[in-house]
Amino acid sequence: MRFSALLSCLLAASLPIARAQSTAIEDLVDPLIGSAGRGSCMPGPCLPHASIYPSPETLGATPGGYAGGQPIVGFAQLHTQGTGGNPSYGNFLITPRLGLAINEADHASPKADEVAKAYGYSVRLTRDNIRAEIAPARHSAIYRFTFPASDEAHINLDVARKIRGEIALDEGAVNIDPATGLITGGGHFSKNWNPAPYEVYFAARVSVAPAAIGTWTGTEVHAGAAGGSVRTTEVTLPNGKKEKRNQSLGAFLRFKTSAGQQVLLKIAVSFTSVAQAQRWLEAEIPAWDFDGVHAAAAATWHRALGLVTLGGASDEEARKFTTGVWHAMVQPRDRTGDLPGFDPKAPLWDDHYTLWDTWKSLFPLMAILEPEAMRDNVRSFIERHRIASDGYVAEAFIQGKEFKAGQGGNEADNVIADAYAKKIPGVDWEQAYAVMKHHAEHARTVNYREHGWMASDEKTDYSHRIRSGSATLDFAYNDFNAAQMARGLGHTADAERYLARSKNWLNVWDDSLESDGYRGFVRGRARDGKFSTTSATQGFNTDFYEAICWEFSFNVPHDLPGLVEKMGGRATFIRRLTHAFRAGYIDFGNEPAFMSPWLFARVGRPYLASYWADQLRGEYANVNLPGDDDDGAMSSLYVFLTTGFFPVAGQDVYFIHGPRVPEITFHLTNGKTFTVSAEHAGGKNLYVQRATLNGRALDEPSFHHGDLVAGGELHFLMGPQPSAWGTRGDFDPAAAAAEVAPAPRPPYLGNPAR
Repeated sequence: MRFSALLSCLLAASLPIARAQSTAIEDLVDPLIGSAGRGSCMPGPCLPHASIYPSPETLGATPGGYAGGQPIVGFAQLHTQGTGGNPSYGNFLITPRLGLAINEADHASPKADEVAKAYGYSVRLTRDNIRAEIAPARHSAIYRFTFPASDEAHINLDVARKIRGEIALDEGAVNIDPATGLITGGGHFSKNWNPAPYEVYFAARVSVAPAAIGTWTGTEVHAGAAGGSVRTTEVTLPNGKKEKRNQSLGAFLRFKTSAGQQVLLKIAVSFTSVAQAQRWLEAEIPAWDFDGVHAAAAATWHRALGLVTLGGASDEEARKFTTGVWHAMVQPRDRTGDLPGFDPKAPLWDDHYTLWDTWKSLFPLMAILEPEAMRDNVRSFIERHRIASDGYVAEAFIQGKEFKAGQGGNEADNVIADAYAKKIPGVDWEQAYAVMKHHAEHARTVNYREHGWMASDEKTDYSHRIRSGSATLDFAYNDFNAAQMARGLGHTADAERYLARSKNWLNVWDDSLESDGYRGFVRGRARDGKFSTTSATQGFNTDFYEAICWEFSFNVPHDLPGLVEKMGGRATFIRRLTHAFRAGYIDFGNEPAFMSPWLFARVGRPYLASYWADQLRGEYANVNLPGDDDDGAMSSLYVFLTTGFFPVAGQDVYFIHGPRVPEITFHLTNGKTFTVSAEHAGGKNLYVQRATLNGRALDEPSFHHGDLVAGGELHFLMGPQPSAWGTRGDFDPAAAAAEVAPAPRPPYLGNPAR
């Protein structure tokens, strides 16, 4: 047997069994990924970037609202995607049950026969043997409840609560119109992760005339009452202090049902008014056609998910990859025309939770798959800048309200810069640049603008989560992006000034700090110029947001040559980065280190990028994600890990580590296709042996967005051992084998609770 044939046999033997995919792409999605395990995702269905997200909620819920092993308490209409911290939303909980009860704990039911799809959800609530099904539209949803025979079949609609049963309605009402069957309500809410008060309303109908109706306020049930209202009450505590307390509010409908009888409920939600909710209800779901809504949702996801397809992947890989794409298309949400105070015709995208999480992976994936959505998000930033009293486009924008909760710099600038670098069409770039310039002149902290670093003892209203080290590095990258855009638009003086300011990362570089035989790290710095006394293995939420000195010292995406020089040259940089990964100094499943594995490719060690990308990919085990999905940030990262390249957001370049499946095809919205194909991909074949772009040899481990959108093919030969590919002739096989030899990796030294 010839050596090349033998090599092909050996490579093929290391691959998992793969076959052509025959399942419809929308049915490959498994919404239980990230909801039954880590991730804080919801298993309910939705449409791409839709305003409403109906989903089951449970007792003992994650911040998302659902925990896989807990009993279900009902189905709420608004949720966030994979977020942590204080829960947001969970509004308008619908609960089918036998008998009347208003206490949420009394609704809790074990479940069986749970089926979660991208476009629909069904489950049997075993306590009362009720089957519940959901199908979504853009602002509305339809439910189908199948009851047993009973004179006490009820549907409750809780107007006041949020996730985990907390009462969040400050002032509001609920009404049932006996003549038309229309149920309406809502009002003024609070207690979301964004503490700003907000309004949200609903309109709903049922398909069967109820035998009785009623409402409740607080703990009092009002049988036969067609309406009710509450407002926050103030009580005096025994110590004399006054405390505000919210009251429960809801409505119930009682039915006499025969065995297997179906009662349908359709509901729409609006952040503007009951009238708007009613208009959407009638426009989006005019009939009692559950199956029609269900089929339309499936068709919508078939088109959306079909923008990227796999060839030759295993069933398990197809399930995880397609679910990752689905998660990346849930949030942010298009709420154009439904957020008060804004131009109803201007694009307005909501529920950024936060841009710190999403700018590195989610928006770059959007730039490939959904450039129109990328365009409209940038246009949304422009509208928010126009409306905001201080002109600031905050990193968090939730329930239509700005929230200064940024963890690093001005991340809206990075999204704008990414869109500009990738030539996303349809944006007024001068208006977009005005947002960036405003941030550069006003939103960076005073000490940063005047002295070159965000001071650890500086008073600022930027965010309570801002930290000296991380903010300085992130502001410096913002300045770099502003400089690139200014140069492109002909604002030469701005470009020179901001480019000079982008070197400010050097102002938090402490040459005297040593660790593990390496000298020089970033850390916090006070206004008087003194560095913190933080050791290099510390700094989590003191000098940096969610990272330590070791970790953030690699976070200079715009000045890698300067960083390499500071670390002692290329060879030392490579050893140091390898040591950081092996010593557990980098939590590369958290956003501050998302770009870290591909630093190896940038300095001519793509096989090390391949190795560490595979290690990171291994943390997506079973139904788990490495942490909270964070608006699809973790899921979009997985998509890039599988596809074989990763972006440097704000720039038009992708760095290569090699694909993990034989074929991925991007069906671009410009009518062209870009295919990533690989011989022997998968299994232990982590390493690129050769690569071509449209038939021409590709010797550098990178390519550009322009190559992708022009269409064509990026082709690889993969293998189980590191190769000289992409190393610029600097390759030692024995040293490479030692660098990728498996070794125990200790737990991350920073605080892993995120």
